[in-house]
Amino acid sequence: MKRHEFITKDIYKTIKDNNYWYNCLKNISYYCTESSYGGAAIIPMDADMQNWRYGSNENTETENLYYNYWKNKSPLSENYSKIDLTSGFIYKDDQFLSENEIDHIPFYQDFLRVFGVRRIHNVLFKTDVGHRFILSVQSPIGMDNNDSEKIKQNMIKVTPHIINSVELSINFNRKSKSIRIFENLFEEIPYGVAILNEDNTVIHANKILLNMENDGIFIKDGKIRTKYNSYNKNIEKIISQKSSINKVFKIYCESGKILYGKIIILEKDLDTSTNGSTKMIVFSIQNVGLKTEAVLRDLLLTKSQAKIACLIANGKSVKDSALEMKISEGTARQMVKEIFSRIGINSQSQLTAFVKNISLIS
Repeated sequence: MKRHEFITKDIYKTIKDNNYWYNCLKNISYYCTESSYGGAAIIPMDADMQNWRYGSNENTETENLYYNYWKNKSPLSENYSKIDLTSGFIYKDDQFLSENEIDHIPFYQDFLRVFGVRRIHNVLFKTDVGHRFILSVQSPIGMDNNDSEKIKQNMIKVTPHIINSVELSINFNRKSKSIRIFENLFEEIPYGVAILNEDNTVIHANKILLNMENDGIFIKDGKIRTKYNSYNKNIEKIISQKSSINKVFKIYCESGKILYGKIIILEKDLDTSTNGSTKMIVFSIQNVGLKTEAVLRDLLLTKSQAKIACLIANGKSVKDSALEMKISEGTARQMVKEIFSRIGINSQSQLTAFVKNISLIS
């Protein structure tokens, strides 16, 4: 296998396992510098993305030095905040500094002492949602300008794959987190719940729905089934029709019970297998009323609503919550009213119970 193909496959391993970046960056450093010495790092420029920082040196002490003591002290980083990245990426190295200048810059002296490397080669890139990162490759002592040109060309080859991997990884982790939140939440809901992708295949079902097999409804090959084959076609038709959204349908069970079902459209981001809309089907031995719909349909609050809901659940008054969030008390009260409307409650005590009992907001 060609080295470029190997390093590309290596990069994409990080999508499902961020911890693999440590090993991957060692290989990227070796690929770019064509040397087993040196190093590489992925450096987020946004404060809220600092958990995405990775380096080829697994020593946590040196990582702390790099991200704290040396932060923004590199001659290459002085103007990064002013660069307008409209598309693609920008390469920049320190060849504008002479060997004598490097010898007298404290940053490089420390860098050489701790990491054993001398020259720095950076690529500044931005993801499709606006997160800015630096891919930094450090070359060992003894490399000249010709070597720097090789490093530049190798970095330019791998950077598009790194950008794509970082974008996919961020998206994958965000979706996985959303799915975990919903899966945990659905186990607390007193209804049978199934999440379907755009192919109407079940991608999650809670325990209550799985236990409804005793009533004659079950999941087989990713599809919702009953013991009556003729009725299965009717269920498939109901699920596939857009006109069925938000309408109640009935399933007559062998046990004599009548199950009421309702199809609700969820956010697209919850679908981990396709780019289409995700459906949620709720089954109940009671008719799914407006209050139930309000709780289940609009599960996710806005960022500010989630914040004030947590404050109130932790015992803060609306006034104190407003002070902490640096908003007016009137705005805070309006937000609380909107939360009440979204989740179908009418008191702060119910809000507190909602937050603590179903653990939607953490």
